[in-house]
Parts: sequence; C-alpha cells; structure tokens
Amino acid sequence: MATKAPKLCRYIIMPRENFEHADLANASYRPSGTRIAVAARMRATTTASPQMQVLDSIRDDAPKLVQMTQEGELSLRLSMENLQIVPEVFYHRQWQRFRVHKRPVRPKKLVKAVKGKAKAKVAAAKPAAAAAAVTVTVTDRGNGNPIRGAQIVAFTDFANRIGAQGTTGANGTARLSGISPNQKLERVYLYAPAGYWGHYAADTTGAQQSSITLPTVDVRDATLLLTQLYGALPMSAGNAVTVGIIDSGVDGKHPDLPNVSGGLNCVSDEVRANPAAAANWGPAATEGEHGTHVAGIVAGRGTTSGFRGVAPGATLRSYRVFPDAGGGASNFDIAKAIDTATLDKCDIINMSLGGGPKDDLTEAAIDRALAAGVIVIVAAGNDNRSPVSFPAAFTESVAVSAMGRVGSFPKDSIGASDIADPKGGPGGKDFIADFSNFGAEIDATGAGVDIVSTLPGDGHGPMGGTSMASPAVAGFAAYLLSANAAVRAMQGPARSRALKDLLYASCKPEGFGRDYEGFGLPLP
Repeated sequence: MATKAPKLCRYIIMPRENFEHADLANASYRPSGTRIAVAARMRATTTASPQMQVLDSIRDDAPKLVQMTQEGELSLRLSMENLQIVPEVFYHRQWQRFRVHKRPVRPKKLVKAVKGKAKAKVAAAKPAAAAAAVTVTVTDRGNGNPIRGAQIVAFTDFANRIGAQGTTGANGTARLSGISPNQKLERVYLYAPAGYWGHYAADTTGAQQSSITLPTVDVRDATLLLTQLYGALPMSAGNAVTVGIIDSGVDGKHPDLPNVSGGLNCVSDEVRANPAAAANWGPAATEGEHGTHVAGIVAGRGTTSGFRGVAPGATLRSYRVFPDAGGGASNFDIAKAIDTATLDKCDIINMSLGGGPKDDLTEAAIDRALAAGVIVIVAAGNDNRSPVSFPAAFTESVAVSAMGRVGSFPKDSIGASDIADPKGGPGGKDFIADFSNFGAEIDATGAGVDIVSTLPGDGHGPMGGTSMASPAVAGFAAYLLSANAAVRAMQGPARSRALKDLLYASCKPEGFGRDYEGFGLPLP
C-alpha cells in the first residue's frame, strides 16, 4: 500500500514582539519555489528533518507566509527564540447578505402519506414535490420595464437558512424551485442591481411575492442617511488626507471616484502566480462591488451625478485582500496591506472585514500602523448582536457598530428588516441595526443601514452592514484631520492618539447605550 503524503499546511512566521526582526532576514526565509530543510535550526534532540517552503514575505525582516507539515511546524516552533509561528486565518466582508443553505423539505402531509404507501407511490410523489416552484417577476416601479440581475432569496425557515433563491434574467423573472405558491415564507430578501432599492417582506407567500416592483435610487435625495448626517460638509472635506481601503478592490474608473490614486493587489496567491497581478487593485472578480461601495462612502466625489461621500476631498488608495476566486481574506494578505498602506503614508485605514479568530499577526500590523501615526477603523461585525468580532475587537482598532434611521430608505426595502431596539436619536427614529455586533469594545457607531454609494462601472446602490458604518466613520475622521493642521503635523503614536481623541470628541450619544454606540455617532 502506498504511503499517504503528509498534509501541507500554511502558517505565518513572525516576531514574538513587534512586526520586524533581523532573524527574518536570514536567507532561509527568502521566498523560493523549492522546499528547504529546517533541521539546522532544530534542537539537537530533534530527529526529524522537516521541510518548509517560504511562499511570500511582507518585507525582508517582516512576517513570512510558509507551507509545511504539522510535524514540521512543531519541530520548527521548538527551535525558535525570537520568532513565533501563527496560523493563517481568514476574515470576511461585513455586508449583510443572506443566502440559502438548504432546500425546503417536502410538506409534512406529503411525507406522512409517503410513509404509508408502497414504493411505487413514493416514486410518484417525488416528482410532484420537486416540481413545486414560484416564478417572481421584478420590474421598474416607474416605467414597468423588467429588471435583470435582481437576486431573490426566500426563506421557509430563516433560522436554519432553508429556502430557495434565484436571479432574474433579461425578462425580469426568476424561478424559485421547491417552494409552492401558497407556502408560508418567513422572509424574502431581494438584492437589487445598480440603480434600484432592494425589497424585503416577512410572513408572506410565494404568490404574494410573484410580482415585485422596485423604486430607482436618487443619489441627490435629501433623505439619504449620509446626506442627512454629512451633506452640509464642504466638498473640500478631507483635503490633504489619504485613506487606505483594505477590501475587495476599488473601481478607480468610476466617475464619482476620481480621487483614487492607486494601490496594490495584496492577494499573495494571485501575485505569486502572476507578478503583474500586483497592479490589479481594482474590484475582485467575485463580489468585488463591496470595496467600491466602501470607497464611495468615505470620499465619493460626483461632479456630474451629484453623489458624494462623507469626505469628498480625501485621496483614496485601494489595497485588495479578497481574491478573485471568492472567499475570505488571509491575515497574511491583510497584514501586508496594512504595512503597505502605512509605508504609502496613508493617514487612515478602513477595514470593513472581520469574523475570524483572534490573530496575533493582524494585531501586530495594526500596532505598527498606530506607531506610525495611522489609525485603523474596523467594522464590528454582522453576527446579529453577538460580541464584537476581530479585528475590530482589538483595543488598538476603532470598532464601529451600525445604526440606521427610519425614513432614510423606502418602507419595503431591505433596511426595514434591520429596525430593532435600542432606539434613539432625533424623534426616536434612529436605531442600532438588528445585525450589528455590540460590546465594550465599540468605540463609535456609524451609518450602516441601506447606505447608497458607488458600484463598479458608473452605478450606485444601497448596501447594509457594519461594512458601511466603518467607512462613514473613516470619512468623518478624514474630515476632522483635514481641518486640524496641528494634528496633521504630528508624528508617530502621538498623532494617532490625537486623531482618535478628535474623533471621539466629535461623537454625539444617540441614547443607545455604551456597548451599542461607544462614544456615539460622529457629527459636525
């Protein structure tokens, strides 16, 4: 019998303290296509001679991404004095998007009938159950034209994510298989293409949702939440300030994002396969719209469309960490992005990501940014009132929860599903989003429910999540820093502390409570 090859795992080798160490500049830690024996660094009692491949390096004396067996990791870890080995972990976009995990089961009446019948009748019953389906037609509320690209997600059991989903074609229709027209649907979400508001319904049926009309988005609408909160800020807000967007890439060709000055593709696997891919800091092929939406919230500057973000005068840089293939962002790629943004003289870094375990590498990278005078603003997470997720939960981060305002989105849009206690603000119309995480780590709250912003190409549309709240706070921090020349002139950790102090001093309590809003909502 052939011997099974040992499983190769990926790790990060980093200093036990700080972010850099001379030991990492050793030739043995240089990226190479070949595996190197690490026995020379083993204790004398070690008999194994494991091999390690260095895949990537943030810098010569900075953390390395390596690949080796678990046995090799153990042997190498025992020999290290100044370095440590940490696992590669992954973080995810913090937008609020639901997906079906399971198809609906057959109705109970049918199941009972099947149990008492012969096999022939069982076989006859299955096609009838499988044939159950609902066709949903989606059209423009104003002109009746069909809408293509609307993603419909219908749940028969929301808690267990059981239901059906589909996307409308050119005729504006989508087929939801496994759901009968009169079957109860606990929730229906429609995620609209650019230019339209989404749709939400609860305690409904497929028949009742067979025809859905969507209103168009007007970026000049004074009731939009960013406009209500920050529309009075000047177009110069954010001048002389650079904000790094660590995300899924930014469309620098969007007409409302002329202030994107460049960036870097930090996805190690893509750049190793093709070094030229380092220049591809634009939207990822899968779910790449997230980063462009985040960038527009920070500093959209629409001279023709009229759309504007919080700090239109700020310069933006894009550091892509989410891969084209989809999935989460590696902590190694995130640390590389933070390091690069710091070296590129970004003043503020926004990270609308989270959900992974506590991670020494990401924390060390954030520490280094703070030491250089850069603050890192992070989404608190969308785990439905769970504890604040990492990396927002790190003390060094500015952790942001998501709030919304009744009346800033249509009554039947997805924002309606996010309304929950606690309430507060003017007239009690403000609320902490139902999805938002909370806890003692929260530093501020930001606009994060049905927020309209830029989408790849030249479009606009709403999204919700602490992913949207974080850049709203980052944009306001850019405005504050731009307006304070004395803080801009400061260096090192004193600068990052002073900017945090400015930000927290601008926060107005909404009445949600300390664990939900921290210091409050940043306002002019």
